[in-house]
Amino acid sequence: MKKTCSEWLREFLQVEGCVLCDVVREEAQNMGYTRQELKEARRQLKVKTYHQFDEYGPTPNYFWYLEE
Repeated sequence: MKKTCSEWLREFLQVEGCVLCDVVREEAQNMGYTRQELKEARRQLKVKTYHQFDEYGPTPNYFWYLEE
């Protein structure tokens, strides 16, 4: 039986930690989940977002993670 998107996302972030948003989206798509399912799972799990900055300011990189 296929896991729900929320179950998959929780396990993925627990194992991987802080993950680049684009990587999460790509992995979810590879698992057969839609963008809408991923969005709902993110909301249900209260996934946090981290925006990366460097010496020049904000980068285009956003990361997703779960708070402990």
